[in-house]
Amino acid sequence: EVENSSFVSSAIKKSADTLHSLILNAVDPTIVSDAGGGTTECESDEEAERSSWAVATSTAGDLLVGMPCDNLSLLAELLRAAGLFMRWFGQVIQPFFEFSDAKDNHFSNNPTTRLKCRGMLLLYCKILEMETPTIESPDIPRFSSICLFRATYGNDDLTVSARKTVVESIDGCVFLVNALTKRDQPIPRLFSVLRNVHHLVSTVPASAALMDKAIDSLNEKTSSNDGEFESKYGLVEVLVDNLTWTVQSLPPFPGDKSDRRSEMASEILRSLFAVDVRRASKYLPSNDTMTKIGVILCDLLKLPNVDDRVHQCKLAVVALLLNAPEEYSGYLLANGGIIPLIDIMKYQASAIIARKRSRPDDAASIVPIMLVLGKLAQANETVLKMIRDEVFPLDAEKAFEEMAFAEVTKKKSEGKVKAKNMAPLDAPIGTLRWKLIRLMTWTESNVKRSVCELLWTLCGQDSTQFILRTGFGNA
Repeated sequence: EVENSSFVSSAIKKSADTLHSLILNAVDPTIVSDAGGGTTECESDEEAERSSWAVATSTAGDLLVGMPCDNLSLLAELLRAAGLFMRWFGQVIQPFFEFSDAKDNHFSNNPTTRLKCRGMLLLYCKILEMETPTIESPDIPRFSSICLFRATYGNDDLTVSARKTVVESIDGCVFLVNALTKRDQPIPRLFSVLRNVHHLVSTVPASAALMDKAIDSLNEKTSSNDGEFESKYGLVEVLVDNLTWTVQSLPPFPGDKSDRRSEMASEILRSLFAVDVRRASKYLPSNDTMTKIGVILCDLLKLPNVDDRVHQCKLAVVALLLNAPEEYSGYLLANGGIIPLIDIMKYQASAIIARKRSRPDDAASIVPIMLVLGKLAQANETVLKMIRDEVFPLDAEKAFEEMAFAEVTKKKSEGKVKAKNMAPLDAPIGTLRWKLIRLMTWTESNVKRSVCELLWTLCGQDSTQFILRTGFGNA
């Protein structure tokens, strides 16, 4: 087994090194070509880094424009292969060797070292900014963007170092901002760039401020010389503008099955959440920007659930609303955003109950919407009433009040709690309140806690009402 694992690690290292040399040769054949014009591999990782840096720093912005069609296709396939190789190694091979007895330091030197070295990271970034000769040309910037993502996605030492290099050493945030703000680029490429932005902002908090600074520089270059220029346009504004275009462009969102705008919308929403959670920016979004975000969020929430793509966008909206200011409660109320959120709660609760047993992903499914509705209800009495009327319908309230009166007049309890009924007085099987009460005793602690907190809010934080509606055994 040890011999086999050693052979496998050597073969993987050889493949990665060959791929690295082929990419460099496709970009600049003078660096890694032998006397006969063939491709030669660097003897050491140090030499490979020097060659990569030489190619990256000498690469001009018009490289792709003057490249023959066959060379364009070759470079596209090589970059695509490099991205897939790094993904395969990181998700399949590396975990296997880490958790098996076969590791024995066979990967003490990560085989993807050359694909993630400083020079290659700069090359990925520089290609990301380039223009392709024609619309029909292979989307080389997109494949380069994917390589950049795969080179920085992971928690092993090499990948963490690569991520740090992109942010701190080669101005990777500037390259990403330039790519993000470029007009008229294909949706798959823009989606890939957004994934890089989301990933860096989530994992390297300082990158948000660096991207703001890069956008500020772009604004200064394009602003008028008349008067003093004051920029309030940062990463959040760029993301919001992209989200607005994504949702409002034609054909109507989300488009057919081949349309990737729904994925892009979800990625932007997750990026906005990451920027807010790990904010290290000198900019605070203006009121206009916050209003713009609110308009788009309500538009998304009110979309019909034609397929799962729309539902996933709505879940991303819910996650973003976890950080919404209190005044957003009134805004969502005025623009028809509350009922769609309640519908999401209904759907998520029904999906979990239908499984009949707890799963690890239950918390991710239900907790965000519970927290959002609880937050909105606490901030606005009208919203509280709307949610309460959906959970405890008005047409059932007369019967409940009669049962509640009978229970309280039994005088079986002491102190402030005037009820001691073990089961809820009125929660017919299949109703929303029945489902929520079932989730109060779910084995996943975050699920039951978030549901209990929402119901406690809907009961006016009144102990007696809480017991009457949910039962002493559940409370």
